Amino acid sequence: MHQNEQESTYLIITDFLKAHPAEEGGDRFVYLEASNEAIDAQGEVVLSKALADSADYFLRYGNLDLDHITQIGARGGIADYPLYEIGRPVEVSVQRGRTFVKGQIYRGEGEAARKANLFWESLTTVSPPQRWYPSVGGAVMAEGTSVVIDPETKAKK
Repeated sequence: MHQNEQESTYLIITDFLKAHPAEEGGDRFVYLEASNEAIDAQGEVVLSKALADSADYFLRYGNLDLDHITQIGARGGIADYPLYEIGRPVEVSVQRGRTFVKGQIYRGEGEAARKANLFWESLTTVSPPQRWYPSVGGAVMAEGTSVVIDPETKAKK
C-alpha cells in the first residue's frame, strides 16, 4: 500500500456505485474500486498482488481515463485521444483482494478539461449519479511473472 501523510478510508459496499466523488481543499477526487479478483469483462482475473506490486509505477505514470482511450487511441486512429484523460491516481490501497484508488479529477476550462468536467458532473449533478465501471488497463511486463489459466474458472490470471 502506498503511504501518504494521511491514509484514506474506503467504504466497501457490494454492487453500489463504484466511484464516490469528494471535494477536498478545493480539489476533486474520486474513490473507486479499480479491481477485485473476480472474472472481469475480458474473462480475466487480475490478482491484487500484481496490482499492489505495480502501485508505485501506476502512481508515477498511470492515469484515469475514459475507456482506456489514452492507451489505445493512437493505434485505433482516435482523434485527440489525450483528451480522454480525466485525472491521475494519488493513492492506491489493496484490501482483502480488492484494489482501491483515490484519483484526482482534473478541473478547469476549455477542451482539455471538458471530459473531466463531464465525468465529475455525472457523479455530482445527476440524480441518480451515472454508473461508472472502473477497469484496469495494461499488460504483464515484469520478468518472472506470467499469465496462467485458473483450473476452476478457466479465466486468465
